[in-house]
Amino acid sequence: MANTLTSLAPTLFSAAKEVANEPFGVVGAINTTFDDKGVAKGDKVSVDVAPVRAASDFTPANVSSTGGDSTGSKIDVTISKSRKVDWHLTGEQQRSLENGGINQDWVKQLIAQGMRTLRNEAEVDAAIAVKLGASRAYGTAGTTPFATDLQALTNARKILVDNGAPKADMQMVFDTNAGLNLRNLGVLQNAYQAGSDQERRTGEFLPQMGFRLSESAGIGIHTKGTGSGYLINNAAGYPIGATQLTLDTGTGTIVAGDVITIGSDPNKYVVNQALAGGVVTIQAPGLRQAAADNATVTVGNNYTANLAFERSAVVGVLRPPIMPANPTIQQMLISDQFGMTYLMLDIAQYGQRTWEIHLAWGFQSVNGEFSATVLG
Repeated sequence: MANTLTSLAPTLFSAAKEVANEPFGVVGAINTTFDDKGVAKGDKVSVDVAPVRAASDFTPANVSSTGGDSTGSKIDVTISKSRKVDWHLTGEQQRSLENGGINQDWVKQLIAQGMRTLRNEAEVDAAIAVKLGASRAYGTAGTTPFATDLQALTNARKILVDNGAPKADMQMVFDTNAGLNLRNLGVLQNAYQAGSDQERRTGEFLPQMGFRLSESAGIGIHTKGTGSGYLINNAAGYPIGATQLTLDTGTGTIVAGDVITIGSDPNKYVVNQALAGGVVTIQAPGLRQAAADNATVTVGNNYTANLAFERSAVVGVLRPPIMPANPTIQQMLISDQFGMTYLMLDIAQYGQRTWEIHLAWGFQSVNGEFSATVLG
């Protein structure tokens, strides 16, 4: 449990070091206003989901008719992770730093690095939650969007609008490769096309096509399952709107997040639940075209999961965990520049001190039809 502080000797140490911060876009783009007070790791927070209602003909009568029954459902958001970053100093090491006048700077940088680590982990999990809840996909796996135009924006918007997503707070979060392509487009660089030179001068994206745009280091590569040769297995086929599809004849796995196509249907569907017992589940609103029996089911290639969604598509619960009072432990809530709050502990031990930074979180797609994947 040795610390190596040689590089921080007073004659060599520079307190001016700035801790790096990766692009952080997903957590800030989802619904994190949820009331999570008193929820511990492993507990579930229920979100009510109203059912879709069918229309019926209106017929005048001398008495009013009774409305149809309505059965709602719930989606659980689980606090799935409670993570910490810790470090320690012996008495001698702390005194060495104090003698150099750098003790506070050293602790400050460690705190910033700890928050950075936890923030990046939460960002990755948030991106995965959006990806796994997506309804459909646009683009070509392995091809970074925005290489020549803004079609990724217009097509992602079409998916969300067709699904009935609200338009007031639509978000698109992509990796820095897509961000590079977008910044290189003349429609952003040229003031006469963009309407101003603000994006060119600041490097910050303005809203486009109704989307608030941001980059994220948490956007990852989805590794597809090994499935191949599958066919639709239902004599009557499946109607528009079906989400559970029975397959046969194929081999290998189809995992959550895979993008599949069915027969001649041009839509790309995102798998919500992995193939199990011969059944694969896609996200609502389900099939956009009817699927015939024995239609081929093709699993797409690995892709970078850039994300387009309405803010209410995913709920995020992030909070500092609760730590019982202890006379040897000092507790403090601290926040970073992104508004996330962490629990910091200063623990007095035998001849040394240990510091810990804690954060607990959970994410869940609650309106999958309000999200889509832009393949890269």
